[in-house]
Amino acid sequence: MKLSRSRHLCLRTPEDIAEKTNVVWEPSKDFKHLNLKFLQMIGFLEEDKVTTYIRLVMERAVGLKKIELQGYRPCRGYNASDPNRKSQVDEASRRRIKERLEHGSSSSVEIVIC
Repeated sequence: MKLSRSRHLCLRTPEDIAEKTNVVWEPSKDFKHLNLKFLQMIGFLEEDKVTTYIRLVMERAVGLKKIELQGYRPCRGYNASDPNRKSQVDEASRRRIKERLEHGSSSSVEIVIC
């Protein structure tokens, strides 16, 4: 099973935009997902809430083998030379992100950041 998450604003439709309601949801502490093998996140940003989400997936998806994190990439309709739209994660950022995700985790998931 593969889970992909994208933050490309150009792909959003009015139906995709949910109203934020501050719903408090706490999953069962014993819940384990057995089928998720690959997590891909497009439009990854180095934010605490995103890192926390990925760590939660790593803890719960016991069969997870690989996580691929991709920064923003220009869409076909955008100017590819716009430096604000390019995915450029330097080596120091990659190391820092991997350390944050792996710190205290017993998971052997391969983490690829591009």
